[in-house]
Amino acid sequence: LTASIWEMFPAWTIGAELHVIDEAIRLDITRLNHYFEEHGVTITFLPTQLAEQFMELENTSLRMLLVGGDKLKRAVKQPYTIVNNYGPTENTVVATSGVINPEEGSLSIGRAIANTRAYILGDGGQVQPEGIAGELCVAGRGLARGYLNREEETAKRFTADPFVPGERMYRTGDLVKWNAQCGIEYIGRVDQQVGFRGSC
Repeated sequence: LTASIWEMFPAWTIGAELHVIDEAIRLDITRLNHYFEEHGVTITFLPTQLAEQFMELENTSLRMLLVGGDKLKRAVKQPYTIVNNYGPTENTVVATSGVINPEEGSLSIGRAIANTRAYILGDGGQVQPEGIAGELCVAGRGLARGYLNREEETAKRFTADPFVPGERMYRTGDLVKWNAQCGIEYIGRVDQQVGFRGSC
């Protein structure tokens, strides 16, 4: 549901054309690529695993490929812009975003988007310097109130923001680090939470 909001409303607000593509085409990368070119699709979002396969093909219509849902393991240089996105459900919809340059070798999840704050904290709650792993914590306008009827889990994950009095932050459980380009590199999970179809 959250991804559909992110995909539909921005397009509608600028009068863009939306395509709801048949599942048989969506799951066949070659047919999907042909569909994009035949219909002049210029911007699309693809789940990470599909995006990694899609980037192996040549495409003449896209200007931008948005990627998200899992750790991006590889990217291929293309004439279109590749944007890697990260966002837990608890901070709808996207929390960080960044343009990927496959030639640089870094496949970061970018930086915090507008109205969002991202912190990388160590075990003692200290801000981690560049290159040192820590837990990603996010805060800002997109933050959920908590989990319905799960007060204990809400108290564990949604804590006071130590940097903005009166605000809260969400402890994602994701292990990340700052890279030399001031982007956030995703490493893995701190806990044993498992993603299902791109959702953690």
